[in-house]
Amino acid sequence: MLACLSETYNTRSIIGLCVVFLLFCIIGLLLGTKAIQHFRPLILLCSLIYFGFLVGGCFCILFFFQGFILFIAGNGAYWLSFVVVITILVLTFIFGAIWCGWLCWLGALQDFIYKKNKWGLLKTSVAQKFLRYIQIVAFVSLVLWVLITQRPVLCSYDPFISIFRLKIFNWIGYITVPLLLVSSLLIHRPFCRMLCPIGVMVWGVKKVEKCCSKCEKPKNYTPPPAQKSPEIAPV
Repeated sequence: MLACLSETYNTRSIIGLCVVFLLFCIIGLLLGTKAIQHFRPLILLCSLIYFGFLVGGCFCILFFFQGFILFIAGNGAYWLSFVVVITILVLTFIFGAIWCGWLCWLGALQDFIYKKNKWGLLKTSVAQKFLRYIQIVAFVSLVLWVLITQRPVLCSYDPFISIFRLKIFNWIGYITVPLLLVSSLLIHRPFCRMLCPIGVMVWGVKKVEKCCSKCEKPKNYTPPPAQKSPEIAPV
């Protein structure tokens, strides 16, 4: 755990985060234009290569979420995690779920593995509601687990770290890594839709943003034509 902390909380990581959040703002401002849509695969690929394979996966949104919980619980060593998560939530409120659809290297890995198929797994409204319940249960369970153990527990079991470092560290990895790879091949972003804690928080922010926008609209307001966005936060 200390290795993950030292690898994540350094000057290179902070500079990388600044670049990512700058991109977040730029994409948010240009999202309504057609030109920016062509750059999404390239941005995801760069994010995957640098933050995933070059940095080694420890620079991970799962680690930041766990550090966010520990900071709130009183552990000041995880201050950067708190800043990262709050920044993502604030920018999501302003620009939308751009983190999930454009910048997250965990989502990018699943995107590039996924192959469209005729089965349409987990795309029905019933399946979406079921996935939402699973994600909320996983979110609460992770929060409790981190609070009880007082450490970022997922670092030892994170299949993304094993994939990015091309090394399986324990016997659990021999189960989770193939499971992630196979499910990502058949289902679009299975981890994002079922287990990602940041996805739950982004979903909550989007709900708040919709409520705020409804309150601000005049009674005779006519909404503009809908714009397509590659947001991946589960429905």
